[in-house]
Amino acid sequence: MKNDPLRQYKPKEKLKLKDMDLDKQEVYKIVCPACSSHVPSGNLNIQTNVAKCNSCDGVFSFSSQVDKLTRQGKLSQEILHPEGVTLDYFDGELDISVEQPWYDSEIVGLTSLPVLIMFIGVLISTSLPPGPIARVGVISFLLFSAIAYVAYFFIRKKHKLYIHIDDMDVYVEHRPKKFIRDRKYAIEDVDQVYTKKSTGSNTSFKFTGAAVMMIVNTPEGQKHVELIKNVNSRSKAKYIEQEIERYLQITDREVPDELD
Repeated sequence: MKNDPLRQYKPKEKLKLKDMDLDKQEVYKIVCPACSSHVPSGNLNIQTNVAKCNSCDGVFSFSSQVDKLTRQGKLSQEILHPEGVTLDYFDGELDISVEQPWYDSEIVGLTSLPVLIMFIGVLISTSLPPGPIARVGVISFLLFSAIAYVAYFFIRKKHKLYIHIDDMDVYVEHRPKKFIRDRKYAIEDVDQVYTKKSTGSNTSFKFTGAAVMMIVNTPEGQKHVELIKNVNSRSKAKYIEQEIERYLQITDREVPDELD
C-alpha cells in the first residue's frame, strides 16, 4: 500500500559499532587482594586510593590501578628506538650505550689546544738554527698537529657511555674513562628516573639536549644524580628514561623541572 504507516515510519537501522569512530578506553574493576571479590564503587575512596571489601572486611590501597588509569593517555606518546642509542637485553640484564657527552674540561682543552700548538711551534722555530731545517720542522709539527686535532673529532664519536643494569645494581661506565670513575647504585634505592634540560656552563659551547637524571634514596634523604650529563636530542633522553623505568618496573611520575 502506498500510504502504509508502517512503511512510512519504519525505524532507521542502527549504526554498526565498527562504522563508528569511538575512542576505546579501558575500564578497571577493583578486586580485593585477600579474597578476590569485586569491590563496589561506593567502597572506594578516590582521594586516598583506599578501598574496603564487603566480603572479608579487608582494607587495602588501589593506588597502582589509579596510576594505570592516569597513564592511559601517555601510552600513545611512547618513544620508539631512536638512532644513536644501543639497547641490549642479555640473560635478564639490560645494557644501554650512547655517545659520551662533552664535558667542560674536554671543551676547554680542545679550545685552548690550537694556541698551545702555535706556542710550541714558535719554540721549535726559535730553538733550531735558521734555515730550511727549521721551516720543515715547524711545518711538519703544525701539519701533524692539525691532522691529529681533526681526527680526534672522528674518533670521539666512538667514545661511549654505558649503563648496565642487573638484578642488583645500576652501573654507569665511561669508555675510555677520561679520569671519570665508574658509578654504582643499588636498584632498591632507585626511586625515579627523569629527564631535564641540559645547558653547558662554558660560554663558547652551549648544550641543547637533555640530561638523564635519577632520584636515589640515601640515609640522608633523596639525592638527584646525573646518569648522563647531556644527550644530544630530547627523544634519545626520553627513550633512555622510558626503557630504564620499564626494566626496573618504576611507575613514572612527575618530577619538578622535568621535561614534558
